[in-house]
Amino acid sequence: MRLHLSGLVAVGALTLASSAFGAEEAHPYPECTHEASDADLTAAKAAFQAGNVSFNEADYPRAILYWEDAFRRDCTAHPLLLNLARAYELNGQKPQAVTALETFLEREPNSSESAQIQRRIEVLKKQIDAERAAAVPATVTPTTPNPAQTPASAPPPTQNTVVLSEHPKSKSVVPLVVAGVGGAMFIVGGLVFLNASKKVKDFEAICGPKHNQCPDGYDVGPANAAAKRETAGGVIALVGLPITAGGIIWYLVSGSPSKTAMVTPAIAPGFYGVAVNSRF
Repeated sequence: MRLHLSGLVAVGALTLASSAFGAEEAHPYPECTHEASDADLTAAKAAFQAGNVSFNEADYPRAILYWEDAFRRDCTAHPLLLNLARAYELNGQKPQAVTALETFLEREPNSSESAQIQRRIEVLKKQIDAERAAAVPATVTPTTPNPAQTPASAPPPTQNTVVLSEHPKSKSVVPLVVAGVGGAMFIVGGLVFLNASKKVKDFEAICGPKHNQCPDGYDVGPANAAAKRETAGGVIALVGLPITAGGIIWYLVSGSPSKTAMVTPAIAPGFYGVAVNSRF
């Protein structure tokens, strides 16, 4: 018994569609059971920076290669999975993007971005299902032609229109920049204050709390300079602290998506945060 030609075409199309989506199947990430060596950390940082360059040039396949290499070398840099997920998505590898995001949630269950990442996973899965449904043609039932009858023309296939949901956009990066500046001021000011305070205490141990017991000929110039640095460092640290808190609160309460900026996580072995220039 021979199959009708349209039946053969349908079977072939179904086979090709299944093969195409089979090639998109995502690969899991191995368990992180080792600690990166100093050499691994250095190589991972270099691979991360090279991936940033490729990503900014829209060369997503090359960015994926670099970032996957960086993650293999330091599997504790879990936020790097967020970078990979975005690159996979832009490169048309949505199943792998879902795997990267789900792996991040498994390894960072207490992340403050868990809810947003979960919504992103749901959107990606809906898009994957819609694209697969659109790629599979309507099944044509094979029929045996009757020699006594003229085969009727098959009706034209129905085209499915698929509306894809818009990707969720990141919040504005400005509050994070403000928080980063405040944090840097707090850290630098604190270090200056602590260093100068130690020198002031050493001076007081020699000259007394009222500075009236200095030995003859003792040079008080360095002590006076240390006292000024102590005051300046304390002021800078105190100013930086509310700036940091204000930037974080600003970021948390801002609900409108950014139309012009995309936050790229700056992740490197030994450092996790957000960098404006996508650098360590």
